[in-house]
Amino acid sequence: METKNINLQSQINSLNQENWNSLLSDSFDYNIFQSYEWGELKRYSSWTPVRIQILDNSQTRLAAQILVKNILGKKVAWCPGGPLINAKNPNEGISILEKFKNCVLEEGIINLRCKSYSKIDDLNTSLFSLFPKSSNNITSSKSIIHKITNVDEFLQNVRKKHRYSIKQSEKNDFRWEALDNIDGINYFLDTYKVMSATKNLKLPLVDLKKLREFNNSKFKLISFCGLENNICLASCIVSIFNKKAFYHYAATTDMGRDKSASYGMIYNLMKYLQSIEVEELDFGGLSEDGSSAGVDFFKEGFNGEVVNRIGEFDIAKSNLYRYIFNKVIQFKSFN
Repeated sequence: METKNINLQSQINSLNQENWNSLLSDSFDYNIFQSYEWGELKRYSSWTPVRIQILDNSQTRLAAQILVKNILGKKVAWCPGGPLINAKNPNEGISILEKFKNCVLEEGIINLRCKSYSKIDDLNTSLFSLFPKSSNNITSSKSIIHKITNVDEFLQNVRKKHRYSIKQSEKNDFRWEALDNIDGINYFLDTYKVMSATKNLKLPLVDLKKLREFNNSKFKLISFCGLENNICLASCIVSIFNKKAFYHYAATTDMGRDKSASYGMIYNLMKYLQSIEVEELDFGGLSEDGSSAGVDFFKEGFNGEVVNRIGEFDIAKSNLYRYIFNKVIQFKSFN
């Protein structure tokens, strides 16, 4: 397929917070991990956000927020949820991605791991075949998306056992609150601490209190909590970016599990998201190897759309650097 000549230029760190987020909002695949706020949060974990645009005659054709870290004198980088690309056909897309690769290498980065948010289809598969797939993935490429509808329709669509658990939860005297303050974060952290001790969990969390400080008109971090007698029995952390919500973490106490609180939490979360006109919820990843069977069962039972994304690929200065990077991430957390 022939394509017109495109005059590609690059800009790095040229946009402020408002303009960067507005640029992302024009992309179908925009997500919280490419937001300005997420990049600023990662500064507190020794990452430096670098925001790259590839333009054709002033029209943005690619946007990518990459997070750069210096390890043993070498720059490595991680691009969660990106790059976001606007290409009409594979030939055009490959030119855009080649320009992006040049920008990355000019920044002195020896290996960039990208986790594209794009769904698998013929166009995207052709585009991203330019780069080698990762041999050791950092996160899963499978996710569940819920289009926000009225709660009656949502309830009818969930699986029978989940519907029963929701109804059992609703018989309890829960007070459901969407909190965007420190109290909400503390409710979640206290609940998570109790659950972690019970299940002997040691999962890393981002700095939720710091992330909450970035709340603004386009971005909001909330703790959605189920309270009974002012005690939190279930809570989840959800970020809202424009018209999309992203489910990050959840915690339930033993008493909450006895009362099916986690099922009622999702049902009431859907009510809340509809009330503030959010259009979809990214319910988070599914394990690709069945290693999280309990979590997968819980998420899949609400019958959202299972989405297979392009997944992870590397842009490397050399095959040797790519090989070393893939070995290193077996022992380090990059997300």
